[in-house]
Amino acid sequence: MHALTIDDLETFAADHKRWLFRGHRCPEWKLEASLERASRRCNIPQAQYEKAVWGEFRRHAHTYLSRVPAEPDTVEWLAFMQHYGAPTRLLDFTESFWIALFFAFEEADTDCAVVALDRSSLAENAPGTDYNKVLRENIDFGHHADNFLYANVPFYTNDRLAIQKGIFVYSLNLGRKFHDLLIENQNSTFGPSPSHA
Repeated sequence: MHALTIDDLETFAADHKRWLFRGHRCPEWKLEASLERASRRCNIPQAQYEKAVWGEFRRHAHTYLSRVPAEPDTVEWLAFMQHYGAPTRLLDFTESFWIALFFAFEEADTDCAVVALDRSSLAENAPGTDYNKVLRENIDFGHHADNFLYANVPFYTNDRLAIQKGIFVYSLNLGRKFHDLLIENQNSTFGPSPSHA
């Protein structure tokens, strides 16, 4: 096995411009959202845990946010929750290999990893579908659950998300592990996009 050079990395980045990346300071880490970790620690199902955190955060947000998202902007609400450390179903990725590499190395003691996610393994956002509404109905009632992964960025982004070229990947099925869904979808070819009408 030969050591990677900067030329190897530049070639990889150039060949994977449409992919999404995530830096891990530990190569053994599985991909899981903070909601999955928190609900496992508390031994509470993810959907139940999320509903409680979702309600509490929105009830108190006006006391520490200078601007709260509009009520229907579910993706933006989840992004704010993520930004302030609340557990969410969102997993941060970046469109930049180099930014992911920076985060992998930033706190690594020894080996680290960059996870590369092929965008074609994600479900296409169906035209005319309001994913704020889909997510909200999924949180409130468990509707629209499927085994796909989705990517989204809130309409209003924060400085960190913009600088990091961030994008959120999430699941509508909190009964499944994010990592398992990722592997399952990486190994399949998408046909028609799922419909949430």
